[in-house]
Amino acid sequence: MKKTLVIIGARGIGDLIYLLPLLRSLYKTHDQKLEILSNQVNQAKEVYLNEDFYKGIKYFDNNRFNLYQTIKKIIDFKNLINSYKVDQLLLTSNATRLTIPVLLSNIPKKIILGQGKFLINKDKSLDHLTMSEKLMIYTKKLELSHKENNFFLNKKNLSKNKQKLKNYFISVDSHHDQNNWDIKYFVELIKSLKKYNKIYINFSPNKKKFLKAFPKEFFKSKKITFTYKRSISSIIKIIYSCDVVIGNESGPVCLASSLQKKVHAIYLPIHTKPESKIINKNNKYYNSKKLSPKMIIKKIISYC
Repeated sequence: MKKTLVIIGARGIGDLIYLLPLLRSLYKTHDQKLEILSNQVNQAKEVYLNEDFYKGIKYFDNNRFNLYQTIKKIIDFKNLINSYKVDQLLLTSNATRLTIPVLLSNIPKKIILGQGKFLINKDKSLDHLTMSEKLMIYTKKLELSHKENNFFLNKKNLSKNKQKLKNYFISVDSHHDQNNWDIKYFVELIKSLKKYNKIYINFSPNKKKFLKAFPKEFFKSKKITFTYKRSISSIIKIIYSCDVVIGNESGPVCLASSLQKKVHAIYLPIHTKPESKIINKNNKYYNSKKLSPKMIIKKIISYC
């Protein structure tokens, strides 16, 4: 049995889902619940709320700073790592600002995913792959005795929709907004979903400007709710209560895939791949470069 500390540098909610097989494999191989240090931006405490593979989760600030602040952060982070009495440490990121304090720590065994041949350089041989693809390769290389390939979140304390009419969750933004389908097309889609019990419209809480893109009738409707102010744990409950999730390839789509919901994901191949497909192969994807908005709406409606 080995006590393990896992450091998660990733910012995205989707990345937390892609890490599930690795975390579960570590837990079952070493028969010890994991200690986790996670980037405060990804809200791992809420995403992993119902999981049983960890003992505790603490957040750290993974932002970039000036030279003086960076040196102080490295020292403070090294001391935080040393406060854990574990046998081994696994760092899921090869960012230099995390690699250095890990290497300086006194943890007996250190594993850095994506580490190059030298201590602080990066292995760039897998740069052409998505994060989920890299993690699958890194996990395989660890040669853990127990291997888990399950990307599905624990559904404890979650409830499905019991109404006759369907509930829809629609996510209209994406990371850096690089992958966004124009909101006007989402508006058209929502108007086309005539038979529904409830529609939840979601985007990041710092993007209130998106509200201007929706017609006034949406704000007056008792069947439409905007969820941008909700916590991630609340969003997870809402997604699970819905029958269909539609949105740009992004964190909420990854959550819906992990909760095994019926997913329709729109993506722009210039900036992203349909990466969430690794979570649930039943998802349906729409390439907005190849398909017209009218055709995407038609296909989604026909499947819904």
